[in-house]
Amino acid sequence: MSYSRSCCTIPPVKSDYVPQGTIEHLGDLPVYTVGPKDATKAVFVFYDIFGFHVNTKQFCDILAKNCGWKVVLPDFFRGDYLVPSDLGNREKIMGWVATKGNTEALTPEVVIVQDYLKASGVTAAAFVGFCWGAKIAVQLTSTLPFFVGASCIHPSFVDVSDAEKAGAPILNIPSKDEPDMTEYMAVLAKKPFGDKCKLVRFDDMHHGFCAARGDFTDPLNAKRANEAIQLTVDFFTQCFQNK
Repeated sequence: MSYSRSCCTIPPVKSDYVPQGTIEHLGDLPVYTVGPKDATKAVFVFYDIFGFHVNTKQFCDILAKNCGWKVVLPDFFRGDYLVPSDLGNREKIMGWVATKGNTEALTPEVVIVQDYLKASGVTAAAFVGFCWGAKIAVQLTSTLPFFVGASCIHPSFVDVSDAEKAGAPILNIPSKDEPDMTEYMAVLAKKPFGDKCKLVRFDDMHHGFCAARGDFTDPLNAKRANEAIQLTVDFFTQCFQNK
């Protein structure tokens, strides 16, 4: 398994952006929601280690505007995020992710959001996973068929065994800080949906450029983040066909 060293070292970017969505509460689980309330398709976003960060909400806002679907960003960690002072402490970060960001712990809460989406009229959804969330997203496509695809943006903890478990088409968008994913994609290519899987490297971008570590005031970062969003929209449009 390969993790991105930059995940443990690059700090989040401060921003004065004002999010356009709202916070809904599913029991004690806060969920940032943006996009049409009557949408029949949805995108479920796993944030990075900095949690409910304004830059990640900005990504969700742009995504919702570009696709016209409902976008949801659950706050699984309920405010208990890593902070910049934790950077450099690989042991703490890895332990925190292993405890809070594992599939077994999160699946029941993902199902809560899934049921909320179904009750609101959504017929199919897809995952966006940042950093550690990319790994979780791929794994969950094998157990939750309601989610018909996953876009993995600057993924961490890349493991070929996850590709073997994938149950739906996968779009990988690694940055310059992520490993070569040739073997990973070769495994996906053997799946029944292998021809729908895609790899698009952003080797001029750093880990986190679409989420908390993304600077949307920087012209190049904003341009490339928007390109990643459009790739994701196009990919999910194919995934949602006949759903």
